Amino acid sequence: MAKRSPKPFPIEAQTRSPAETMGPRAIRTRALIMDTARPLFLRQGYGGTTIDDIVDAAGVSRGSFYTYFPSKRDLLLAMGEFSYDASRSCAESFGEMSGDWTRADVEAWVSRFLEHLDEHGAFMLAWTQATSDDDELREIGLRTHLAVARRLGRNLQQVSGYPRTTDPALEGLVVLAQIERVWQFWRVARAPFSRRDVVATLTDMICARLSTA
Repeated sequence: MAKRSPKPFPIEAQTRSPAETMGPRAIRTRALIMDTARPLFLRQGYGGTTIDDIVDAAGVSRGSFYTYFPSKRDLLLAMGEFSYDASRSCAESFGEMSGDWTRADVEAWVSRFLEHLDEHGAFMLAWTQATSDDDELREIGLRTHLAVARRLGRNLQQVSGYPRTTDPALEGLVVLAQIERVWQFWRVARAPFSRRDVVATLTDMICARLSTA
């Protein structure tokens, strides 16, 4: 039986292009705008970041912004597509471990997930803030997060080798929530812990789960 392709991000951003096919310069400018928005969203919040803030920090004009994104919301949606793909890839990679997994395997995965959050965590926080008055974004965020959690939960159950009755989506969500919350306190609130200790503690938590029937 052929493996089913994962569902794409459930809504497409209304992005624009200066030409039918974007060239290297256009691709770089579009990426620059998204890369610039992430740390601004992290420092100032989604609501506190304006399009002027983004274009000033990126060194481009408002016209350049609107060349690619009709609105700040569409910029957020475009960032969401990248974040969802990266989150899904991290969840899927956990399944690459086998039943004879080692602590080093889990530690490598935790390190990769923290790197993922370093790149996409600002978007995730911005998305949460944007959902306060946008029911569509709230529903999309819930659906995509649960899809990633379900994938991770299935892999956790598979790698552990122990039969479980817990819904994989719930099991994956618990692990994701712990990692994401620790990252937020560590990176955003600047809790005084070293990366080594953060990785080691999260690794211990997941190893304990994998070793428990």
